[in-house]
Amino acid sequence: MAFSIESFLRDLTKLPHRGAGTRYEGVAREILTEALREQRAEVVTESFQTPRTYVSVVYWLIGGLLLGLIGLPYLKTFSILITWASTVAAWLYFNWRFSPVVLLPPLVQSHNVIGRWRDSGEGAEPAMKVILMAHYDTAPVSLLYSSGQVRGFRSSLIVSLLLMLLASGLVVVNLFDLENEYLLSIRYALAGYFLLQALLGTLGYWLNGYTNGASDNATGVAAALATAERLRQCGLPGLDLEVVLTGAEEVGMIGARQYLESHIQEWPRHRTFVINFDTLGNGKLNLIKKTGTVESIRYDNDLFRQAQKIAGERNFRGQVSIGAWHTADFDTVWFVREGIPAITLSALDEHGQMPHIHRKEDQLLNTNLSALPLAVDFATQTVVRQYQAGSVVRA
Repeated sequence: MAFSIESFLRDLTKLPHRGAGTRYEGVAREILTEALREQRAEVVTESFQTPRTYVSVVYWLIGGLLLGLIGLPYLKTFSILITWASTVAAWLYFNWRFSPVVLLPPLVQSHNVIGRWRDSGEGAEPAMKVILMAHYDTAPVSLLYSSGQVRGFRSSLIVSLLLMLLASGLVVVNLFDLENEYLLSIRYALAGYFLLQALLGTLGYWLNGYTNGASDNATGVAAALATAERLRQCGLPGLDLEVVLTGAEEVGMIGARQYLESHIQEWPRHRTFVINFDTLGNGKLNLIKKTGTVESIRYDNDLFRQAQKIAGERNFRGQVSIGAWHTADFDTVWFVREGIPAITLSALDEHGQMPHIHRKEDQLLNTNLSALPLAVDFATQTVVRQYQAGSVVRA
């Protein structure tokens, strides 16, 4: 039975949401498993611990800062330690690196769903491993992603990180002059700012719960499954193909990190490639070249260069742009840092944004799917061309 993008999207988006660790994640996992088995994949699920949402992460970070700033006269040296610990944890987390804050309770169990096809035929050299990735969990509704706020998201986040550094330095200075009313005023002003940011960042979740996640990221999951079917039809000898559908991406790409750490030693060196599909509704298809908050994360590898070349060719010219995304990040961030050739395909509007994400409007009814089949075609062509090129990437 041929894979139907439209039918699959209808089935997946019938669920109210697919929040990490919720019962609806379990139902979604069953839908994904069935779709992969219909494609004759060997299917496994892998569990891991994660915060349910980024809400608890934000509360731990801001709570530590508030405790340090307000409790300084009573906690003294401990205030310095807790403020600096919260600041360092925040810098790691919001620059998309591993941060210990994701290990703090409450934790739930989420899952990655993995479908595998291995060609064991002879004469398959050079062998090539391809990982098609998309996250299937949905995000909490956020006021910071409203149309009037989202364009300044990165700037606001950088300002907050810089103010965290200021707060950490301030508690050190203020400890030696606790009677200084000027420093006291700054401390309380910073505490008020952080408290306001925590409220703005999480109020949408308490009022509205999760998004339905039609564009972000049911479209990406559909693209990954459709691309897998197309590649299997290409009959590439020696192709080791996996579809990896990750949980807890919206918490901080936690499922993708768990998958990479569990399997990286198994992958053939210089012959493993990752294509990530994330939010393919309501925009023009973009090959993402640059991400990051304070740190700049550049996609500069053989697979990206192959894809960039194809984007300029006649079949895709004018249909695929080279873009950047600095509002959060993608599952591929861990692979880029490990030097594994990876690309992310996403749909962006004329302002470089993803319409409706992290909002109640992210429903199938509001999702334009025109970029989705194009992403499947583009990803398939990229893999085939990389395979034909020899599948060898320099270290």
